[in-house]
Order: sequence, then C-alpha cells, then structure tokens
Amino acid sequence: MLYAKINASGHVIDVAPYQDDEYNQLVSPHDPFVADILAAKLDQESSQELLTSSDQDMMRVLEDLIDLLTEKRLIQFTELPMAAQKKLLSRKFVRGIHSGNNETLIGEIRDDDALI
Repeated sequence: MLYAKINASGHVIDVAPYQDDEYNQLVSPHDPFVADILAAKLDQESSQELLTSSDQDMMRVLEDLIDLLTEKRLIQFTELPMAAQKKLLSRKFVRGIHSGNNETLIGEIRDDDALI
C-alpha cells in the first residue's frame, strides 16, 4: 500500500509505504504521478523498505484471516503446523503487550469445546 502527501492544490508531492498525518491518502502505484515519484525515489534500499513494509502488512492480513477462519470453525488452530502455531501465538502475545491488551492467547473455553 502506498500513501500520498498532498499539497494545498491537491496534487501528490510525495509517497510513502506507511500512513501518518502527512501521508494519509491511499494511492495506486499505477497512477502516472505516483509512478513518476516512485521512479525518482526508488533505489535498491528504498525498494527493500517498501517490500519489508508490504510483508509486515501482509503478515497481519494473514493473522487476521487465520483468526477469522478459526472463529468460524472452518479450520482448527491445531491443524496448522506446529511452527506456524508457535509463530502466530508469539506474534499475538507481543502485539498484546504493545497494545496493552490483556486477552489470553487461548481465549475463553466454552462448554462445547470440551475435550471429553
């Protein structure tokens, strides 16, 4: 995702791979003005930053998708490979610390979730 910095005339003057107070309008990299700005800005290092930012965003999308699928009981968390379970739980734990969220990792155990 790319976000644009807009001047007083409403023209795109810069783009960034993150959203903040200055860069707040979502833009397409295929827009000719955006493409020109990207061509001027991109070198090997900045393109790597864009890719890393995109990877982080995509990881969050995948985490949310897995949460949704398990909530709807379309998949069971335990069906995922153990390495994937560990990484997802670790990320959820760290995100909880950073957001001040005190949710448990496993969640509430309902009567219909009983093992016996």
